[in-house]
Amino acid sequence: MEEFTLIVPDGGRHGALMSKHRDNPAQALLEPLLAHERILRRIIDAQLGEWLRAKLLDLRDPNAMRDRALIRLKQLPERETLHAWDDELCRAFDGAADEQILSVLLATMLDGFPRGMLPNAKTYVGGALLVLGGFPLSPEILAAAIFRIWRKNRFPPTIAELVDECECSKRRAVDARRVVTKMIALLDNAEEVLTASGDFDASKNALPN
Repeated sequence: MEEFTLIVPDGGRHGALMSKHRDNPAQALLEPLLAHERILRRIIDAQLGEWLRAKLLDLRDPNAMRDRALIRLKQLPERETLHAWDDELCRAFDGAADEQILSVLLATMLDGFPRGMLPNAKTYVGGALLVLGGFPLSPEILAAAIFRIWRKNRFPPTIAELVDECECSKRRAVDARRVVTKMIALLDNAEEVLTASGDFDASKNALPN
């Protein structure tokens, strides 16, 4: 059976964390980059990861699969929503920020901690850029990693800890896209069943208005 390795929720405080930090200039700057994390939260909260275990309906006997196809169309998110999620998640784990953007994000991360906790911010940012330059990293993934660091750490992370959080954030985005890709495939399959059964109008009526 396929495992849904996503992403254990960080607790129900995630939404509260977002709201709480809107008054913090450093943290508010990063919120526009967290659309993929909000998608992840919706997937977790709605238990959409369960769709990874669903099997495609058998097209060899579409009439027998008709009712199950209708149920799936009603249960799955709308196609436009799924494709929008897919685009956002692809942007997160396929993108690559240039050094200037990474520098700004790292400086923003340090600004989220009390002043004086890091002896030399310039040296830290330079070292982090040197290490992070070894693999593509999108602004969205780094922003998600920074939020996780702020949530867990009272002190700025070591560069090794920063890299670990970036890798974790990227895995979360990849796993979330696995779920979205599977739901799109299931949606296509259900519509194929109804088309093959001569009941294409029923597929339209099953979709929410």
